[in-house]
Amino acid sequence: MSLGQNSNPFANRKDFLNVFFLILIAIVIFYPLFYTEYLYTDDWVQLWQYKSGLHTLMAYGRYLADVLTNWLYYYINPATVHDIISVRLFSFIGWIVCIPLWYFIVKKIVTREQLPTLLIFFSVLYLICTPPFSIYVSWAACLELFIANTAGLISGYIVYSFIAYRNDRVGLTLIAIVTSILFGVISLFTYQNGFGCFLLPFLLHLLAKPKNLKIVFVGIAACLTIYVIYYFLFKYNLQANSIDAGERTKISIDLFPKIRFFFGRALAISFHFTYLFNEKDLKGFIVYAIIFLTWAITDFYQNRNLPFIHRLKIFAITLFILVLIYLPPLIVKENYSSNRTLFALNMGVFFLVANTFLIVVKKYETRITLVAILSFLFVLNARNNFSQQFLHPVKTEYRQVRSFIERNYNASIDSIYFIRPKEDFFVRKFGVTRSWDEFGVPSTFFDWVPEFFTKQIVFEKTGDRLIAEKLVIRHWLGREEFTKSAPHLSPNILVVDTEEIMSQQ
Repeated sequence: MSLGQNSNPFANRKDFLNVFFLILIAIVIFYPLFYTEYLYTDDWVQLWQYKSGLHTLMAYGRYLADVLTNWLYYYINPATVHDIISVRLFSFIGWIVCIPLWYFIVKKIVTREQLPTLLIFFSVLYLICTPPFSIYVSWAACLELFIANTAGLISGYIVYSFIAYRNDRVGLTLIAIVTSILFGVISLFTYQNGFGCFLLPFLLHLLAKPKNLKIVFVGIAACLTIYVIYYFLFKYNLQANSIDAGERTKISIDLFPKIRFFFGRALAISFHFTYLFNEKDLKGFIVYAIIFLTWAITDFYQNRNLPFIHRLKIFAITLFILVLIYLPPLIVKENYSSNRTLFALNMGVFFLVANTFLIVVKKYETRITLVAILSFLFVLNARNNFSQQFLHPVKTEYRQVRSFIERNYNASIDSIYFIRPKEDFFVRKFGVTRSWDEFGVPSTFFDWVPEFFTKQIVFEKTGDRLIAEKLVIRHWLGREEFTKSAPHLSPNILVVDTEEIMSQQ
């Protein structure tokens, strides 16, 4: 690992060693992806229905993600749960390819803006350790996110790097504008939240040169322009394919609830860095408030050479950029700041806090020591998030419930009654943290999973898809609901109770 000073804006041996080390860290954290068999939530839907020509993602404005998913599932021809390992590896390898892109783009910006050089390695390591990265590589349903986030960053970097001053006016070449729009549209049509990475270069510029706001305003204007272009292309795409827009795409401008949602949930999670809190945990909110206020006060003090009003303006612009980074979830009806939507915002918050931290620590040797310690803690926590908070419970659930179905299913079974576990079952059984619908939640808790779960397992056991398709699947949330409904039982019905199955083993 090389954490030393580096004033060369181009790649050198130290950079390649850093990139190699970062890729090695990603492999060390996530190597179980290469062999572990499991599926989670939407993965079951995709595996069972991949040949039916559904265009669910297209209805939500993710045309390229829809095309990629259908293409990938069709050509790898997955027949079993085991085959989905290759889909997750597609995402993981995609991120491995993108790590050098992120590293050298961040290096170009940091060098140009004369920010602390340790920010280069530190930020890309954080990228690997952040909870969204873990989700992106461990959910087959998130296979496209490396494209969305990286294309968003490239789109913004093109605008940032090609801005030129002509007669005291900011200008851009036509080729830069067109190329930026192209990458921006790719990002938005893959996963809208990934486009928030567009603004990261301009956020770094604001940190370095708070007096020069022209470039920041150009970036904001370019970002909003690409959003508008995408909106009309999205509407055209729906019309051309005769598809109705998904419910989640409906726009809702409800200002005060959205402000509360952003500052109370989305931003709070980003200020937790790699540590997982439940979204309703008071301790998590207190940690967020302390870190946020410490950063804000310190940053305000660091700019004390500027007029007070200008410092307030910078702070307001910084918060506005964070809002724009997270814009897609803020303009739709649904308020759900899940970890997977927060990658760009997480990176933005990290740049803010890490830059302030590195400036406060004046002695360079102390900086290196503290960055090394924090990097080590990030890696340990990322490994824990992936291995213990997510993979171990989900893998155990899959293996035990699958084994039960395989042992007890026979040709006379025509119906399966599935008793879903409560949302906090993993918390009670494994002592993990439940964070949204991503960490510490049983896959079979979700009401759309039992049908596809059981049919897929029966298909793999019998080798006959038609037999599985004919099964009647009913489900209840918890033993209490099941008992209260008093369903008729017979030898042709198999009852699958996830909590009971897992409690007995």
